[in-house]
Amino acid sequence: MIDTHLSVAVICDVPAGEDYKSYFPKFYSKVKAGTKDCLYYGFATCGNKVLCREGYKNGAAMLAHSAEVKDDLEGMIKKIGKEKVKILCSGPASEIEKVKPHMDGRLPMIFITLDSGSLLLNAFPKGCSDTHITILPEFIVPAGKMEEFKAGFPKFYAATKSGPGAAGCLYYSFGVAGDSLYCREGYKNAEAAMLHRADIKDIA
Repeated sequence: MIDTHLSVAVICDVPAGEDYKSYFPKFYSKVKAGTKDCLYYGFATCGNKVLCREGYKNGAAMLAHSAEVKDDLEGMIKKIGKEKVKILCSGPASEIEKVKPHMDGRLPMIFITLDSGSLLLNAFPKGCSDTHITILPEFIVPAGKMEEFKAGFPKFYAATKSGPGAAGCLYYSFGVAGDSLYCREGYKNAEAAMLHRADIKDIA
């Protein structure tokens, strides 16, 4: 099945001593009561970095969520400083085009257009804690080499679909934004991620 969901990664560099965790319950509460087309939503921390990982069935669902948390999001970003925030939005071109006109440019958003071969191998869990593993590596592609890199996508898709890791892979796709190439990957657990790594080791 083709993966058409739209994902958002909000990455913040939080200044030392600045409170941010008090916002988490507010966002979780609004997500639970909000759009039913939110697939997953959660916060993660690494040192002074905070990540909000979000997934939506389509662009309309993302826009609905943005309206639901608008005031709290603006309040948190104001405290952190918008220059310390980066937002990655990835999905098929059709869904990204629904979102772009509604973004006002005040925040640095990077739109990553997914390749048409994107895979959705297993259904997203519903009504439970989100424990899936996401990997989103970025590769800076030398000028004039992007098409050469794209030519290798089918090999990775084939290995992902046919290998032992397929049973635990939720989604797998490549996407492009400018001269950056991203691989958007989601797995049921760490074991599945490691099985996929073995599946592609000979072509990576």
